Amino acid sequence: MTTRENIFLKDKKMSLFLKSRKKIFTNLLGEHSSLHSGNGLDFKELREYASGDDIRHINWKVTAKSLTPAINIYNEDKQLNVVLVYLNSGSIYFGSHKSKQNTMIEVLATLGYAAVNKNDMLSSVFFSTSEEAFIKPSKHKAIVDINIQKAESLKTLGHEINYKKLNEYLLGKIKKKSLIYIIGDFLELADFKLLGTKHEVSCIVVRDRFEEDLKLLGEFNFVNTNDGETENIFLDEGAIKKYNALLKQHDMVLFANFKKANIRYKKIYTNDNVMLKLKQLVQG
Repeated sequence: MTTRENIFLKDKKMSLFLKSRKKIFTNLLGEHSSLHSGNGLDFKELREYASGDDIRHINWKVTAKSLTPAINIYNEDKQLNVVLVYLNSGSIYFGSHKSKQNTMIEVLATLGYAAVNKNDMLSSVFFSTSEEAFIKPSKHKAIVDINIQKAESLKTLGHEINYKKLNEYLLGKIKKKSLIYIIGDFLELADFKLLGTKHEVSCIVVRDRFEEDLKLLGEFNFVNTNDGETENIFLDEGAIKKYNALLKQHDMVLFANFKKANIRYKKIYTNDNVMLKLKQLVQG
């Protein structure tokens, strides 16, 4: 069996896996109000914070000036606008348990089923250095299958993410207040501070445990997944230790940036239970 045939069978197996879990997703989500916040996003008024209020809606600027906790109140909005942003880069091709790409597709499907199950408007963006695809807003369940097919068909190797262009694109493309879920491995720093002031943004960081705790020793041929160039590298304990420390430092800065921008985030590994992790993100 050729490598191409192997890849085809893996993609087909992934499609069957996701479709078989569709009913499970729908049934589980039917037991909850929504995977999303569901509080409405149109600002109505300010009032003093009371016990039991959602702390995510605290207006910190007003609180700092008045020295009294104040909270933003929003108009009820049962139908939400949900935007899924899938970041297509060469690095998502990697995975020791399963590929980061397949894990991201599962995240895409789970969030999609959650949205259409609640009759929310769902749209999707596939992005690298520019828009690779845009799926128009819809409430029909067929949009989830379209998303899965699009994500499976994308070429990953040779692609990288331009976060500056992504930020500009989303600010210009998404006019109506929305729940935006950005799905990628975030191996470069991203700044969504301005985007977070206009929309409710959550970032799902998909990683493989092996890449965060590298233990390779010896001489290896490494392929740069962004440009396809190959380089022969010798890895000793010092190099491995430095790599692991740099990635850990990168994530500390990345997550600090998210917190400053009031952006929710969750790291999901390729061997994690995706449904459980997403519920922790949106209901936590």
